[in-house]
Amino acid sequence: MKLNKTGDIVLIIIYILIFFLSLRLYSGGGNTLLVETESESYAYSLNEDGIYSFSGPLGTTEIEIEDGRARVLSSPCRNKLCIQSGWSDTLCCLPNRITAVTIRSEGEVDAISG
Repeated sequence: MKLNKTGDIVLIIIYILIFFLSLRLYSGGGNTLLVETESESYAYSLNEDGIYSFSGPLGTTEIEIEDGRARVLSSPCRNKLCIQSGWSDTLCCLPNRITAVTIRSEGEVDAISG
């Protein structure tokens, strides 16, 4: 991927900052997959299997959730590195500007011993 303009670099930096800011602001519990596209943010429970489609500048990227984990199932990007990464807690297809991260709860405290 070759960046031709300074604006491309600025756009990517802003996009990444928005993604990480949304992670800090997200206060949901449980095992969740947060997905960011250019225009929207989504949250999916990792307890519910499914295939979800997201539109980006190159086309549609599909992310699969199965057995509490996630992977990029298909994407229109050229190198398909996002697909090759397999099941992961962090998914990223930069050419199509789609990122996803798994948020796992650490369990609730039900007793304190001293």
